Amino acid sequence: MPSDHITFAGVELAPGRKPVIFAVLGDELSVEVMENWTIDEALTCLKEYQNLWLCINLHSLQHEQTLCTEFRKKIKRAGFKSFSVKGNVNRWMETSAQDCFRALIGQTPLPRRTLEGRLQRSAILYEQGLQLRDPVEIFEEFTRFKLVQGILPLEDIYSSRELDALVAAYVAWLAANSPGQIAAQGEFVLPARE
Repeated sequence: MPSDHITFAGVELAPGRKPVIFAVLGDELSVEVMENWTIDEALTCLKEYQNLWLCINLHSLQHEQTLCTEFRKKIKRAGFKSFSVKGNVNRWMETSAQDCFRALIGQTPLPRRTLEGRLQRSAILYEQGLQLRDPVEIFEEFTRFKLVQGILPLEDIYSSRELDALVAAYVAWLAANSPGQIAAQGEFVLPARE
């Protein structure tokens, strides 16, 4: 990858066998990568990028905070510098996905793990310009027969963890392309409220 090309990535961390959800957005906000990895697999991939702005979604639960701390230490060893350090090609920053969605719509979003919450978050990202399937189109595929049979067309709706990784990647994209639309305090970055 050319060194002047910036890649925008978001990471969602949660306990499990493959705790890293890794999302990459292209310049036109297209979803280029959406993967589930171990921390070591994620680090191997991160080292392949020459100019990566990485945003990590922070959590409030203790075991998830421990995972974030471990991941942060490993990316620092891999050569990533804080977003607040100017001029570095591989930068990392942190955000809160819940606070991002709240800032983008000006109110508390629906619960993240419900279908309604996932559709709302997809719609929010779609309205921000991310190249996702319009979540409203899912309703065109609902029929009485499909509902009775339990055949719901949900395969194109991202999971709550994937949506958190996508909004983190979007924050990295905003930080590089529209720095006036973010509020940053050290490494912690959020979309600015309008």
